[in-house]
Formats: sequence, structure tokens, C-alpha cells
Amino acid sequence: MEDKTSRNAGNTSNTDGTEQKKIPLQMDEILKMLFTLSDELTIKMINSLFKKNYPLDAEVAFERTEMLRFSEAENRVDKLYADMILTISGDRYHIEFQTLNEGEILARTFEYGFIISIEEAKRRLRFTGEGMAQLEYPKQCIIFIERDETLTKDELTMRVKLWDGEIKEYTVPILRYWTETADTLEEKELEPLLPLRIFSIRKELVGIARSKKPEAEKEKQTEAKLREVIKIYKEVAEKVHELTERKGSLTTYNAEQILKALRHLSAYLYYNYRGYNEIEKEAVQMSEAVWSFDTWHREGEIRGELKTRRETAYEMFKDGKDIKEIRKYSKLSDEELAGVLSALPKTVQDSYDFTVG
Repeated sequence: MEDKTSRNAGNTSNTDGTEQKKIPLQMDEILKMLFTLSDELTIKMINSLFKKNYPLDAEVAFERTEMLRFSEAENRVDKLYADMILTISGDRYHIEFQTLNEGEILARTFEYGFIISIEEAKRRLRFTGEGMAQLEYPKQCIIFIERDETLTKDELTMRVKLWDGEIKEYTVPILRYWTETADTLEEKELEPLLPLRIFSIRKELVGIARSKKPEAEKEKQTEAKLREVIKIYKEVAEKVHELTERKGSLTTYNAEQILKALRHLSAYLYYNYRGYNEIEKEAVQMSEAVWSFDTWHREGEIRGELKTRRETAYEMFKDGKDIKEIRKYSKLSDEELAGVLSALPKTVQDSYDFTVG
């Protein structure tokens, strides 16, 4: 992200004049968390973003994102922070997340790539003693989160003139996130990025605040726009529920972290708008009506208990136990017992003769 310095600002004032504590945005940490939900999900996202085909059991390693740059003009060392650097099966990837299309983002990405590659070249020289270093740029991608109509292509390009006069084109693929929906994120196997959907109304809210309309009208429009938070929560919760409960592509841990990230980002972006707290409560209630972890865990315990009882019946059938004893210890109905028995070899089935019901 473009702002990596003001993560822990102090208190601020609401639009109604009351003081409210600013929620620190740990964007780097949130992105890292979303990218590290599981190696399998990470590999799927890299395969999608870079059109690769790594096996889902490939080795994944995340690298430190802090880089040092000496500024001769100011005679000091600056710290730079890339958003995401990782390797898969030895191939290095660098990903930047960007809210606005600032003119310098491509040059900054180029600079980060150079620092990453020169540091790797130094390590190879130091440890292998090779006489010649080879700079290997990481594979890079920029994810633009908020709508920007000037971004019409799926890549950004700039020309680089080398010392010998040769001109090379430096091209970085981009993802225009605002064009995605919950469904397309699933189709592209980018499910961990679902929480970023909450950014979709921020730009319009800023536009309303900066407009010259009467304050009463601005407040009305702001409240109407903020209520879209409820819709976003519901959309994300429904998709998370579908992917976890029906399709099994997310674990409950994955789902919980995605929804926690959604709430953190939402609170940070919109905490200072009047009435947001009540809207957030309604949004959370709406999402929990779709997906409640407490309910899921209770249902999971019930499913687990039923599975255990079926396994007990299965083993008892295999051991030739009396049907009355199997009923007693498995606590299953005759209909459920018949279902368990049907999964056993015919020789076992033939040794039991009881009527369901």
C-alpha cells in the first residue's frame, strides 16, 4: 500500500463532534494474514495472478518486506516496505496492493524489484563465490483495489533506457480488483481477497464529503451509501458460507480470518462517519444470520458426535455384535443403522436380519 507510516494515529473526531479513538490499520499484517491462510490457497492465488500451474503441495516461503536504500542527497538510509514477497518452488514473487493509481507506482515497483534482485545477487556472490552475478527480477503484480477508469488494460508498461542505449519495456500485470465480484473471485481462486470488497464504497463517500452540496443532503447521501456496508457483509458472508459449508474449499479457520479482516477494514475505513457503529452492528447481525461461528461449531459438534456413533456401529457390525447391543451403544435409529450396514460387505449384511422402524 502507498501509506506505510501512519498505522497508529491518535484520536480523532466524529462528524458529530464527539471524540472517537482511531482504529489502527494494520494493512500489511492483514494482507500477510490473507495470503498465509494456507499454502494451498496461496498457491492457487499465485497460479491465478501469474497464470502458473504450481502443484498445490509446492513449497511456499514468505520473505521479509523491509528494504534499505541509501539516500545520497540527504545522507541517510531510508527504509522501504514492499507489500508481499514470497517464493514458490524457488521462484520469487512480489505483489503490491494499491488503492489509487499514483503516477509513481510503476517506478516504485521497478525500484523494489531491483532491490530484491540485487540483494539476491549479493547473496549468491557471497555464498558461492561466482565471478559474475545475474540479476533476476521477481515476477511482479500490482493489485489496484479502488475504481480507476484510467486503468483500461491488464498491465502497466514503461520504457527503460539502458546504459548502452538499448530500450527495454518494463511491464507489470495488474488486477483491477474493483471489477471483481464475490463470484468472480471464487472463479479465479482469489477467495482470500474477499474482505477487500469493503473498499468499494470508500471513494464515493469521499466524493460526497468533498461535494458542495448542503450538509443535510450530504448526510443523507452518506448514510445511504454507508448502508451498502450491510450488503457487502451479507455478500461476503454468503460466499464464505458456501465455500466452507457446501464446497469445502475453505476451512472454518480460513472463513473466520476472512470475516475478521472484513470487520477490521470496515471499522478502519468508516469509523468516523456518523451512524456507522449502528450500521456495523446491523451488518454483523446480517452476516451472522448467514454464517455464525458459534452455530457452526455447535453443528460441527453434533456432526462429529453422529459420525462417532456411526463409526461405533460400523465396527460393532464388523465384529458380529448383537443388534440390541449395537442399538444400545451407538444410539442410532434402525434407519441409520441400516444405512451403516449397507456400507459393509454383503457377508456381514446377510448375518443381520432386522426390520427398519
